[in-house]
Amino acid sequence: MKDMIMKPKIWLIVLTIMHTFMGVIGGYMTMGGSIENLATFLYMGIVSIYLLYVAFMIEGKAQARFTTVLCAPVVVWFVIGAIMKLKMYGFPVAEMPRGLLPLALWTMPTLTGIMNWNSN
Repeated sequence: MKDMIMKPKIWLIVLTIMHTFMGVIGGYMTMGGSIENLATFLYMGIVSIYLLYVAFMIEGKAQARFTTVLCAPVVVWFVIGAIMKLKMYGFPVAEMPRGLLPLALWTMPTLTGIMNWNSN
């Protein structure tokens, strides 16, 4: 079980599921299904596709490195958003404590990617 938790692939799959359902579908429903913000939610859906690509089409060292490169900037964005109290479409980017779940979900693949950076 411990080995499974330390693999970027597992965290990419968990992140993709949460990102798609809470970020894309939930966000779209929260905004009332408005067409004005559709481009943003489609882009967020595309990010989910990138995450799935890295999870299923790449393995080993390359997967760990790609995971880090994809997820680390989002972690930094959440931290900056929380510190500066940034808003997107009138909603806080990372309002604490509600922002802890997405921050943790983006941090775990980043950490496992860094830990497996040079693994085979």
